[in-house]
Amino acid sequence: MGYVTLEEAIKKVEKKKDDYKRYNFERLKEEAFATFFDLAQESTSLEHLYLVSVAVPKVFFNIESILYVLNSRTNRLEKVCTSWKGLEKDSPGKKYDSKELDEIATLENILHKNTEFHSEPLQGPISLNGKWAFPIRGNQALKQWVSFAGIKGVFGFLVAIFPKETFQEDLFFLEKFANRIGYNLHQKLLIQQNLNHLKFINQLVADIEHNVISPNLYYMLYIKRLKKHLESYRLVQKSIKDLILVLSHDQAHQNITDELCAIYNDFSEITDKMEEEARDLERHYTHTSLFLETLFRKEHFLKGTYVLRKQPCNFKNEIIERIIDRYAPLFDKKGIHLKRTAGDVPEEEITLFVDKGLISQVFDNLMSNALKYTEPIKDPLGNDVKLVSIDYKILKNFFGDNMHGIRFNIFTTGRPLSPEESLRVFEEGYRVVRKSEAEGESKTPSGSGHGLYFVKNVVEIHGGKVGCEPEKYGNTFYFILPFNAKEEIASPIEDRVSRN
Repeated sequence: MGYVTLEEAIKKVEKKKDDYKRYNFERLKEEAFATFFDLAQESTSLEHLYLVSVAVPKVFFNIESILYVLNSRTNRLEKVCTSWKGLEKDSPGKKYDSKELDEIATLENILHKNTEFHSEPLQGPISLNGKWAFPIRGNQALKQWVSFAGIKGVFGFLVAIFPKETFQEDLFFLEKFANRIGYNLHQKLLIQQNLNHLKFINQLVADIEHNVISPNLYYMLYIKRLKKHLESYRLVQKSIKDLILVLSHDQAHQNITDELCAIYNDFSEITDKMEEEARDLERHYTHTSLFLETLFRKEHFLKGTYVLRKQPCNFKNEIIERIIDRYAPLFDKKGIHLKRTAGDVPEEEITLFVDKGLISQVFDNLMSNALKYTEPIKDPLGNDVKLVSIDYKILKNFFGDNMHGIRFNIFTTGRPLSPEESLRVFEEGYRVVRKSEAEGESKTPSGSGHGLYFVKNVVEIHGGKVGCEPEKYGNTFYFILPFNAKEEIASPIEDRVSRN
């Protein structure tokens, strides 16, 4: 965890300053540390770090060394570099001799025994047949970010071969030096992991574009063909009706006419249902396609943030109506009454300059939450009422002089959130713990805690703001977007800004 305050950082620096006074390293060792840090930062390559790690002891102190690192896949130690031959991978077909195998086996045995019998990480240098092995430990602050965290935080060993008598201060220096190797190794593993993730994500985006988004366009062709088939059905239905009219003048064919009428009615009912399904299918296709093309936009992944494609948008026809059409049947099914309230300006006159796909998903997320979390309240007659209310207000000069805002409100009945909950509900991963009505017991929060964070992110990228206001019978979730209203529309609104 990083420092929270300047005072904490100062205390840490002071402690480190005292540590170095206590270490009392001679100038040559200080220069060795500085050289290692400078050169280790020159490249993100692990091989570069391996070479620097064995080169510094050799050049400064004439100490030969071997660097062993755990393989993240096998969890086995591998000799990756020596101070006399360089990188092991530079010698194709290299096989370990019996002494090398014994050394690796001894180190692995020490490492795994430490893991088995001790809760603390491996500490201090280890005497090893005339050599000294120094554990290479990682940075615990990075543990949660790197999928591979070694064994008990140990990533490998620096095995040193001293040219003369070994002194305690030399062992202490190399112990600290091995720690610096570990921290740099951990950082470079994180960099490599992130680079691999980015490479995978970019490839995944290309695959999605090729295998999901492009094939998805064919569904519109299917829908068009379905509509043509339904038109043919209607023509057949009309032919049956015409035949009924002809036969109805002849009493001799009354039985046939009655049967044709029954067939016509069945035909008509089935066709009506098929046309309704076709309309629902087209709405679902339009909704899904918009979200797919918006969320998997290549620019999002290249830039590492949402990249807006703003365009003029009639929010009533292009967003609100479509979202309401989608959710109205779902609200009805759960007994939730949906109410819309007129705002300050006729909806037809409101045009927003926004990324239509992303703002549509903002509305969709809020409506999805309303569907999941709306709870009944008692009306004045004692009846249970579940209500979702949608309205909007124009906020004159909200973002500055002649920079108006439009505030969209979605009110849902239920338990009002606490002040703390209403402030934190838009945080990433935060989920409100709800209470059961029976015994007031806490219920496991549902959802991922991502939906409202997405809402906040998208609205703020548009230059807007979000919020939640607990009320007597429920909660109002709102977001405010910049609105370039004409002055004649905005001017009579001065006294109507009730919530901001």
